[in-house]
Amino acid sequence: MARTSLKPAPSEQFELFATDTSLDISIASIVQEPLELLLAKNKHRLSVFDRRIYWWILSRLARYQTTETNEPIPIPDQNLVFDIPVLDLYPKQATGKQQKAAVDKKRRGSFSTEATYAHFKEIAKSLVEKSIIDVDHMTTIDPDSRQVGSIAIFPRALYRNGVMQVHLDRYIVPAMCMLGKGYTKYEREAAMSLSREASQILYVRLCRFLDFGYWSPSVDELRLILEATHYARYSNFKQRVLLPVVEELNTYSDLRVEFKEILEGIKVVRIHFTIYARRDEPKLALKQLRESLQLELESVYAMSLEQRQAHALNAFSVHYSFTPLQQKQILENETRLNKFFELHLKITDGLISIKKSPTSYLAAILFPKQDTAPRLL
Repeated sequence: MARTSLKPAPSEQFELFATDTSLDISIASIVQEPLELLLAKNKHRLSVFDRRIYWWILSRLARYQTTETNEPIPIPDQNLVFDIPVLDLYPKQATGKQQKAAVDKKRRGSFSTEATYAHFKEIAKSLVEKSIIDVDHMTTIDPDSRQVGSIAIFPRALYRNGVMQVHLDRYIVPAMCMLGKGYTKYEREAAMSLSREASQILYVRLCRFLDFGYWSPSVDELRLILEATHYARYSNFKQRVLLPVVEELNTYSDLRVEFKEILEGIKVVRIHFTIYARRDEPKLALKQLRESLQLELESVYAMSLEQRQAHALNAFSVHYSFTPLQQKQILENETRLNKFFELHLKITDGLISIKKSPTSYLAAILFPKQDTAPRLL
């Protein structure tokens, strides 16, 4: 059996589906997730732990998800077995309460009374029950077959001594490894850090639309997706679900999420999410600064020449030490005046950082060497 373990066991590794037991989990940080497995309608409600276990296993299969070969991924001879240290299911970003529930740090890392065998027995039982899917929805298993029925993604889950052992049905492996339409890419560590079920669900959904930069579900659709239909009033849904979830995503995930409410009359009918990767935040901030600068310049250029000259004189007195002759040459040359405003606004908006004298910096650009402007004192 191909098997993951805390210690290397080369003799247990099997060709394509052998798992490198020396692989640190953080290496497989980008995971492609088959949406039909996690996001398909399920009669069971998945828990925070269900998803963390599922994502942990997907991270171990990540290397096969990035293959560029056109060869179909074969079905392994036996079910895959994964030994998951349950401490991996409690992320570093977890709250102090979660950490205390997971580990008693006073005694050899033994589990506290809140994390007993009974607790993980229920998690194991729940994982198996909730992993049952209809075969006719899983066309990737055998698209030419007309068989219908049910299959458990995780046919067995057992717990002992701080390790959750999970078996993965061999027929599901190709579906979990395939790239293709309907898959979403997400950061495993970011997903694992989320402690709310609704946050986990929304995170995966938003990752799906990250390339577009936005997603605009109706309020009713969003309630259904986040399994919060019991909040009939939008104000309750917003306070109890939407705001806490967005706050958690912005605090712990690799996404930056903003939303605005779309109204019909006085009723909120749709939520427009704006989504971007946290790593792109500096680029987006710079883009926003440039857009703001452009609006400011358009406002300045719309002024009359006399108004621009008055604004320039005010800027001279506050920010610069041009000589009277330099000021005169800037004010009387409209091209030079407009260039002054462009440079001045870039400095004040933070698009240009001046280490020494801003006056000297501007003078070098406004009065090139071929010009006859006098030098600064």
